[in-house]
Amino acid sequence: MAWEIGAVRWKVALALAAVLVAGCHGAAAPHAPASASEWHGNGAMGAADWSKQLDVTITIRDYGYLPRELRLRAGQPYRLTLVNYGSVPHYFVAPEFLASVATRKVEVREQAEIKAPVFTSFELRPRGGSLDVYLVPLRPGTYRAYCHVKDHLAMGVEGRIVVE
Repeated sequence: MAWEIGAVRWKVALALAAVLVAGCHGAAAPHAPASASEWHGNGAMGAADWSKQLDVTITIRDYGYLPRELRLRAGQPYRLTLVNYGSVPHYFVAPEFLASVATRKVEVREQAEIKAPVFTSFELRPRGGSLDVYLVPLRPGTYRAYCHVKDHLAMGVEGRIVVE
């Protein structure tokens, strides 16, 4: 019971930290949207048909992301599920990618829903920590994703996201 309360507190703290970090970027960050309409990709959220949302998953293990390369289509709504099956916490760091999408919300299932104009990274707890990012990619390109904890990047905990 104490562990469950601690886990809920941790998830709430993570959600609040994500909102605060995203809010700190404000207009000063070069990749942050200047307005709510830009945040929604000049209508990407309103134009997105969420009934046609595609579900994709990135699995994080102690020695890599699966898939190593994820291909998405600009303008298509997605639920991107991040799951850490590793034995230690891992990050999903992808600031350029996350700045190039319109984000509807981030959700820790049955725990929290976070809304912010821009995210840069997510930390996932070991052994099944997960969250869902509801997004619409806006800009084609190739984007790097990696874990910045200790030597995880050197051990191969990285991948790339290609938006076509």
